[in-house]
Amino acid sequence: MKKKLLLLPVTAIILMASCNSNADMQTVIDKYCALNAKEQNAPTAPEKAAAAVEKKAYEKEVDEKYFKDNKTYQRIMEGMKKCDEAFSTGTQTTTAASDNDFPAMLPLAYSDAATTAKTYCTLTDQSIAAAKNGTDTELNNIVAAKTIFEKNMEDSYKNNSERRDSIFNLIKPCLDKEVQFRHHHQ
Repeated sequence: MKKKLLLLPVTAIILMASCNSNADMQTVIDKYCALNAKEQNAPTAPEKAAAAVEKKAYEKEVDEKYFKDNKTYQRIMEGMKKCDEAFSTGTQTTTAASDNDFPAMLPLAYSDAATTAKTYCTLTDQSIAAAKNGTDTELNNIVAAKTIFEKNMEDSYKNNSERRDSIFNLIKPCLDKEVQFRHHHQ
């Protein structure tokens, strides 16, 4: 009986530690995404160079802190890679959106909260426009892309209430617009 009682608190501590590490990992990834955005969106070459130096320093800090924990390190690297991919396709995002190349928009669900919200709002606007003036095929494509984006977005803030709250605060006007549109067109 004593062994069972002892195992329960140990199991609870392990579960709590894994939740904290997931939140910590997402915080690390979010900071990297923010630094990546800062570098990519810097208006001048000197600012871009300074942001690149800051990002490299942070990468080194992450390497030193997490490299020994292989599983955590791998998950952080995957998250960072998604941020990098989002920006490598992000330069094409404005044209991709107008060409309805929705797969190019999907990795943006893992980038910083502002980019995630902006992309979500773009997909919402496009779905409303397609519902008003588009064909059924256009609407179906946009709704499918939006559904995948929403799932990716949910995955990106799983176990991170701070990220979830910041995204929801940013997308609230878009959600309200969509609800209002649906209410008027029922």
